[in-house]
Order: sequence, then C-alpha cells, then structure tokens
Amino acid sequence: MNSIEIVATGKYVPSTIVSNNELEKNNNLDDGYIYKRTGIENRHYIENETLEDIAILSVKDMLSKNDNVNIDNIGLIITASTTFDNIMPSLSFSIQNYFNIKDCMCLDVLAGCSGFINALDIAQKYVSSSQIEYALIVGAEVLSKNNYKSINDEMLFGDGAGCILIKSCKQEKMYFSCIESMGENNNILTCDDKHNLYMDGKNVYKFATTKTVENINRILKLANLNSQDVDFTIPHQSNVRILDKIASKTGVKMYSNIRQYANTFCASIPIAIDDLFYSNKIKSKDKILLLGYGGGLNLGSILMEV
Repeated sequence: MNSIEIVATGKYVPSTIVSNNELEKNNNLDDGYIYKRTGIENRHYIENETLEDIAILSVKDMLSKNDNVNIDNIGLIITASTTFDNIMPSLSFSIQNYFNIKDCMCLDVLAGCSGFINALDIAQKYVSSSQIEYALIVGAEVLSKNNYKSINDEMLFGDGAGCILIKSCKQEKMYFSCIESMGENNNILTCDDKHNLYMDGKNVYKFATTKTVENINRILKLANLNSQDVDFTIPHQSNVRILDKIASKTGVKMYSNIRQYANTFCASIPIAIDDLFYSNKIKSKDKILLLGYGGGLNLGSILMEV
C-alpha cells in the first residue's frame, strides 16, 4: 500500500465578513431567507487582496502553526482554483517564488469545485512513489468577483484559501481514490473568462445528491468498509441541503463549516480539514473521506487514514 500522511494544514479567510442580513437588506429579501435555503450565515470577501495573496497567507498560517516544517523540503506544489488571475506565471509558481523554494515542481489544476481532490490525488502519486519527499496542495478562490445572474447564486459564495502538506509514510496507512469526470453534462455549471457564472440549480442539485452517493458507495466498496467505519466525511461545502441529503442517503458522518465560510469552491475542503485538525477533532488513525463535486462536471473522493 502506498502510504502518505498529512503533516500540516493551514487556512486564510479575508477579514471582511458579509452577513446574510446585509445581502437580504440590499436585495429586499425576508429575514432568514438565505439561511433557510443554504445553511449559510456569513461569507468572507477580499478587499485589496488577490488570489495570490490569500493562497500565500494560508501557507504562512500553516508554517506559523508548525515550527517543525522545513519549507525547503517541498518538492511539489499543486494549486487548485477556478479563479486564477494569471495564465503565466500561475499560482503555484507564485507561491514557489514567494517562499524561495528551490528544486520544486509546480502544477495548477482547473477541475471545477472539486479540483482540490484531483490535486491531492496527483500529489499522492508523486509522494508515494518516492519521487519527492513533501508536497504542498493549496486550494484558493476569490468568488466575490464573479458576475452572478441572481442573488440566489451570489448568496452562496465566499473567498478563502486552505492548504495541506503531505509526505510519504513508512507506517502502512489506507489510501483510496475514486475520481470521475463527466464532460458531457458540463452545461449545467459554467463560468467564462469574464467570470460570468451560470448554474442550473435543479440539475446541479440532482447531480450533487445522486452521483456523489454512487461515488461514496464505490469507494467504500473498494476499501471494504461501510459508512460507519469512516470517522469524518469532509465534503465540498456547497449547500447544507445537499450535504444533508448525501448524509441521509449514505449514513456517513458529515462535517460542515459552511455556516461561517459559505461555499468557497476549491478552498472548501482544505479549510474544513484545517478546522478539524486544529479543533483536535481528528485523531491519529482516524479514517477520513474527502468528497468533491462540481463544475466540469467533476466528481471525486479520497478515503485515507490520518
């Protein structure tokens, strides 16, 4: 078994908080309208920061909480986002340059809301094959700058960044992945180069509450486990109604922090991982199921032992 372990995690969310009350007042909505439909209370918006800034700040947070991490040992940086500012130099290269990391390969992944799952799985392949020692995976998004067709879309999204550092592990630890791409259905969730986001809410909900369940059942079968064997399922934080539906269909123990951060696309899973690690809710040898789904259409899960 090719084993990896999570060495450190970090996150950054901007200091500006936009509450439901503010959005409801500005759009003539009833009090409680947003929370009842999404489970969200607040979202964080950048002011003068950029995607690069918040990605770097998430790595700084990781380093500040882990004195034992030597950043010079990182041999791979992979970033996942749907809101990249530049084509060249891309986000992973900007992180490498900022921290002056030598002898490091950089990659950027654009795979919709679940891009962090793809990025982590690619990193696992390099680390477990001993090609590199440490890999840094970063998910970052600035969704407040997108153009939305209605408040029903806008109210879902926030800005933020999260990261994890992994390395190979001599101790045998479980790791399974199940990643699927369904480009034939890509028209239900789109965003163009001018940041115009379109979402077919009805069909996105159907996809997110059916295909995810099939994917979870598939990866549990691969691992020869049932839902009760998983200590935490850490999903893409899309909408609390979706998360509740997935949990009811599969029986998994679902973790959600969407209430305070809203939907941050590729940043949502690493932010949630960091919250769990630093609230001491995850213990050594716990089994965690990471679940991503969204634009592409892209769908993926990773079942790993901490």
